[in-house]
Amino acid sequence: MDFQQYQREFTAHIRDPQTVSRPKGVPARRMNVYNALLYNNMEGFLLSCFPVCRKILGKRRWDRLVRAFFRDHVSHTPFFRQIPEEFLKYLQDEWQRPDDCPAFLPELAHYEWVELELDTSNRDANLPAHGPAGDLLAGRPLLNPVMRVLAYRWPVHRLSPRFKPAEPPEQPTFTLAFRNAEHRVRFTLLNPASARLLNLLQDNPELTGAESVALLAQEMKLSPDPLLGYAQSLLQDLLGQGVILGVRV
Repeated sequence: MDFQQYQREFTAHIRDPQTVSRPKGVPARRMNVYNALLYNNMEGFLLSCFPVCRKILGKRRWDRLVRAFFRDHVSHTPFFRQIPEEFLKYLQDEWQRPDDCPAFLPELAHYEWVELELDTSNRDANLPAHGPAGDLLAGRPLLNPVMRVLAYRWPVHRLSPRFKPAEPPEQPTFTLAFRNAEHRVRFTLLNPASARLLNLLQDNPELTGAESVALLAQEMKLSPDPLLGYAQSLLQDLLGQGVILGVRV
């Protein structure tokens, strides 16, 4: 119908005002107001979530990237808060990286987005029964559900306008991100063994801490005995930070 065709022309111009003409009969001044209002609002949500990406790209490349996202990506959510997640999906699945943009950008964007995802998560709304005290090796540790164990090819925690490596290092970067009791999101680096132990605890909540250590030792082709002391210290430290909430009862 005519009004639907008009809507398509109107929104197509807003998405790409440089190449798509505005609908007939719409004054240029009023159309420019719509263009600026929608783009600036959308970019504002992205700027608040991806400040390091913006600093590394600079204004020209950042504007070009955001314009491409605004023009080409079909979002599947009406919520403003989820615009950064849609931008992340665009970078990971649709973006054709130009030569002047760093290869690490999708991973860096994910690293920045995780903070928003954890800050707004409600995964801790219904926790299973647990006690804050208990033997973390003999019992079944309860992990904070508002956490992520992350592995990146690039050293995302170091990337900046002054540090933009062209190639990833030989070793990946393991990072733990979590929201603590003060509702603040924290990041900390992990070594591969610590990251794998946390993955095992996440994937096997029915296992005790000692049983998870035994699985880790089996994967590393080691005796579990030398790892038990290391694991006890690690788990106790994570309990103090709020990564582990206690022992399941």
